[in-house]
Amino acid sequence: MRTAIRSHWLFILLLIVLSAFYLWGVVKVPFHPDESTYIFMSADFERILTDPLSMVWENEDPLSDVFRYRLIDAPLTRYLLGLGRALIGLPAPAVDWDWSASWEANQNSGALPNTRMLLIERLAIASLFPLCLLLLYLIGLKLGGRLMGIATILLFSLHPLILLHTRRAMAEGVLMFGVILTLYAFTNSGKHAFLTGLAIAVAFNAKHSAILLLPIGLIAVSWLPHSSPRKFSIILSNLTGYLMGFVLLTILLNPFLWRNPITATKEALLQRQNLLNRQLADIKMISPAQVLETPTERAAVTLAQLFIAPPIFSEVGNYRLQTAQAEVEYLSTPGNDFWRNSLSAGIALGLTLLGIIAAFRISSSEDFNQQRISILFLLSFLVMVAGIILMIPLAWQRYSIPLIPFVSIFASLGLVWGIKNSRRIFSHGRLSSRLSQILAQFTPDSWMP
Repeated sequence: MRTAIRSHWLFILLLIVLSAFYLWGVVKVPFHPDESTYIFMSADFERILTDPLSMVWENEDPLSDVFRYRLIDAPLTRYLLGLGRALIGLPAPAVDWDWSASWEANQNSGALPNTRMLLIERLAIASLFPLCLLLLYLIGLKLGGRLMGIATILLFSLHPLILLHTRRAMAEGVLMFGVILTLYAFTNSGKHAFLTGLAIAVAFNAKHSAILLLPIGLIAVSWLPHSSPRKFSIILSNLTGYLMGFVLLTILLNPFLWRNPITATKEALLQRQNLLNRQLADIKMISPAQVLETPTERAAVTLAQLFIAPPIFSEVGNYRLQTAQAEVEYLSTPGNDFWRNSLSAGIALGLTLLGIIAAFRISSSEDFNQQRISILFLLSFLVMVAGIILMIPLAWQRYSIPLIPFVSIFASLGLVWGIKNSRRIFSHGRLSSRLSQILAQFTPDSWMP
């Protein structure tokens, strides 16, 4: 234990400082009405523990709002919010937010959560943040050493989109944990296929867009060294365990599937498509510039959201007057709008591209584990980017959130790769030799050309 503390003291210090800053800022985040809906639906936590059969889909017509939410939204966020309430002894609100009503009308009806409720529920989601940092550090250790681990958690934890969107009582914080847990599982998926399936199920049940990672998981659990004995039987066993982990957890968390899973799944897909159609129709009337017609437009907006766009507090302006003061106070807090200018965007983008190049280089190395991890991460990143560009026609900042762990990993990989290869410059003299020795402690020797 003492050896581990001495070896990773900087990470432990940063974990404490960065988590404290993150949690301290939770109360300052401007309210988003979707938080009210998630907290309202957190009553499903009590239902699944006491009367799960009441959540089974019975082909209702007309479909209630509560059941519609169960069909279109992943369940894990509302369960975590329900757990947060239960630990403090707070009941779920009885009223959902009404977007067609005024702020005052929602407040009078009880749809606006009070300060205590909102803080407790945000902390329930924010409790996952230290775990995200731990997993990112472990990923950095496996791929590039301690320096990469430190750089990864710094880039991730100071990203303005992380600091805004994952501090809310909404799905983004749970999604981040699920995506990062999946990436960490990929580093060991050849040995722990069932756990890899569980990890992707966590991501999927945080937000359904994470289903894009499911085929990458199939590759991950099937990819074994050429010298593996009984290779075919191990692959078959891994695939079975992987799919069992994903399916079992998904069915357990979604009681609406229990009676007629195929029919219920079709209805869920239909309701999701109907929601997207309504959103597109509404946004085209309110703010047509937010509807992105071509993949080129979507790619450009995604790039801007990741590297240069300031934090965007709401998708529509219904209640901007009521949240304006909170937005000003949030942006005035040091660190919440870190590195959002053309210079920092260029640096971050350059490091990310360098990291992607480095990952391609590592993918051809003789080290099987590093080769495997780098290729899986590249494939995952490519699939997620393609999914966002091809399937999401709205310029909403929250949809770029799943890419931030990848950007953080690749940018830190690019930074460490550049530093490591700069050792060739410091090849003579006492000072140069000492600098080279310091760098060597934090990065793998296998990276040396």
